Amino acid sequence: MPDMLAIISKAVFEKEAAGLKPGDVLPLDRYRSASRHLDPLKSGGRLFLVTVRPPKEALWWVAVLEGLKFQDEEWRATPNRIPITDITRLIPKLRFESGKGITAAKGALGMSLQTPRVLAAEDLALLLPSGNNGPAEAPAPAGPINLTAHEPDSPLPCLCKRCLPKAPERAQAKGMAFTRAHVEAADRVLHYWLPDELLHDAARVSQSVLGALHARL
Repeated sequence: MPDMLAIISKAVFEKEAAGLKPGDVLPLDRYRSASRHLDPLKSGGRLFLVTVRPPKEALWWVAVLEGLKFQDEEWRATPNRIPITDITRLIPKLRFESGKGITAAKGALGMSLQTPRVLAAEDLALLLPSGNNGPAEAPAPAGPINLTAHEPDSPLPCLCKRCLPKAPERAQAKGMAFTRAHVEAADRVLHYWLPDELLHDAARVSQSVLGALHARL
């Protein structure tokens, strides 16, 4: 069962992981690609996902997808639990099964990684210092993972992971008062603003939001 490395484009990463940085966890659960180069994963294995970040072409290890299943032109998996990690220093050390390593002209690192590659045992030892070739062990996240999307243009304070610590418990917008609320399921949390006029029906609203959260799991 091979472990493979593939790239997430800058555009896709910035859409899926707005505001996230090394140390944060992106709970990615799919990789949209029908590339035949990924066919070896149909027999098992993990998919290590990286992205190239400006302005100096830093290489970020974004996620590890396990329990992969190819369906509807994409690879689906259990949600990633590995924190985003800057692995730029490993670029000259990664060799892959082909033994060719990463060779890219300045400004072309992302392009050089367009074709998925099979990782060598030595690469896994670099990425997973324990040297464990079994399922990757990730540090347990501190509390449930916040799935709330980043909404910089909302009239209400954003409640995504990055913005939540600065968000107030109550807010007003367009003449209405709101109270912060959230629901949790399967170590995931979704935050939302509840209009004060619906506080009397908070339980029903919570069930509706919980249903939306379950649909995303």
